[in-house]
Order: sequence, then structure tokens, then C-alpha cells
Amino acid sequence: MRHYGGDRPQEFRAYLRAVTNVGVSLGAVLAGWVVQVGTLTAYQLMVIGNAIAFVVSAVILVLLPPVEPVPTTGGPRWIALRDRPYLLLTALDGIMAIQFKVLTVAIPLWIVGATTAPHWLISATMLTGTFIVVAFQVRASRDVDSPAAGAHAYRRAGVAFLIACALISLSAGIPAWAAATLLITAVVVHTIGELWHSAAGFEVSFALAPQHATGQYLGVFGLGAGLAEALGPGLLIALCITWGRPGWYAVGAMFALTGSAAPPAVRWAQRRQFAQQTQATGQSSDSAGPHPTSAFT
Repeated sequence: MRHYGGDRPQEFRAYLRAVTNVGVSLGAVLAGWVVQVGTLTAYQLMVIGNAIAFVVSAVILVLLPPVEPVPTTGGPRWIALRDRPYLLLTALDGIMAIQFKVLTVAIPLWIVGATTAPHWLISATMLTGTFIVVAFQVRASRDVDSPAAGAHAYRRAGVAFLIACALISLSAGIPAWAAATLLITAVVVHTIGELWHSAAGFEVSFALAPQHATGQYLGVFGLGAGLAEALGPGLLIALCITWGRPGWYAVGAMFALTGSAAPPAVRWAQRRQFAQQTQATGQSSDSAGPHPTSAFT
């Protein structure tokens, strides 16, 4: 990422996310066709096509020019796991990452079980979110160009998720047209928050990781999203679907509080990073030999 992204690997990741969502939308269209046809052959073709896509991806990766690894430095091997501010940010980003399951798990179940909105609105909400990400993810990431900007983006995202969750909760028990209007509005607000959350994660994960251990740090940072992937659906179903309207407010408050916790966590990580850089500069100066003044002394 650092090699191909140049000075702004964070923005390069934003481009990748936009392109990924183009692929997701195309895959959703093809999967919808398979479900509509409903034959064994159609499902078999989908599985085979998916396997072919993995093979093509592997071939493309093999054909990419090799990138020379950055030389390792001395010190503990698993330094990312010793970086407590970074681990805290990983946990906060993991909690925020549960928001990805709101559009794919919670809203579809809510539409079917708690509202009078037509079921085709499930596809409309997903396509709306995907379109916004494809069109605006890169633009949203350009303004998030420092850890401080990333921290503020986390906070804005939390507020957007809170507003979206409140709108979703209000869609129950009202006419279908009103429910559909509220849900589409909520998806737009939620996806704007998603743009800020993703941009913040791109910036913070890269900017606060030392260059010689970027892969290790990003691997640790991805653990948060992996935890959200595993636990998020069950949590959202328990709160938003089983509990109902109060659960949406609880989830929205969780996102808002997590976003508010990001700025102090980023400042802590920056202080640690500055201290490490100062220490490394001092060590390199000492190893370079005595200064001219000390020679005269």
C-alpha cells in the first residue's frame, strides 16, 4: 500500500474501497439474477464464477512487480501488540465497524419484521449506500489527511450513526410511504457516516504505524473489523430486532460515544509516536559519534 499509494496511501485505499463497492454492486446484481432464476444450474454457475474470480485475483497479484521489503529494525518482534494507544484505537474502530452490519443485517430484518415498507426496499437501501460509497469515498478521504482530522471524522461518524439509528427506529408503525422515506433518509445519513468512519480508519491506521512495521500494524488494526464481523450481526439482532425501538437508540448511542472517545485516543497515540521518534533520533545522534563541541571539550 505504501509503495503503490505514494505519499498518500490512505487516499489509495479510498480508491480501492470505491472500486470494491463497484464489484459488490455487480455481484449483488448477478446474485439477484441467480435467486430470481432459482435453478440448480444457476446456483452452480454462481459458485463456479466466484471460484474463477478468486483465481483471476491470484493471477493478477502474482503478475504485480515485486516490492522490496523495508529493512527490519531492532527491538521486540511483535511491537504492534505492545502499542497500547494503537490497540485502543483498534478496539474503538472495531466497535464502530459494527455499523457495516446495520445496512446488511439490521435494516433488512427491520424492514421485513417491524415496518410496512415494501420488501424491495431492502435492495434499494443497499444500492443507495453502495452508490454513495462509490461516488464519494475518495472525495471524503481527501479532507482526512492527518490523525487529528481522522479523530474528528470518527466523532462526526458517530453522530451520523446516532441520527440514522433514530430515524430507522421511527419507521415502525407508520404508513409504508412514510417508512420508506425515513429509511432511505436514514441510509443516506448512515452512509455519510460510513464515509467518515472509513476515511478515519484509513488515515489513523497508516499514519500511526511505523513504516518498517506497517503490515504488522495494519494486521492488528484489522482485528477490530474482524471482531465486528463476527459479533456485530448477533449484537444488532439482539438489540435492534429483538428489543426493538429502544435497541436502535442504544446502538446509536454506542456509536456516538465510541466516536467521541477517538480524539483523546488519537492524541495519546500521537504522544507515544512523538516520544518514540525523539528517542530514535537521539539514539542515531549518539551512534554518529561526538559532536564538534564535545571534541573540543
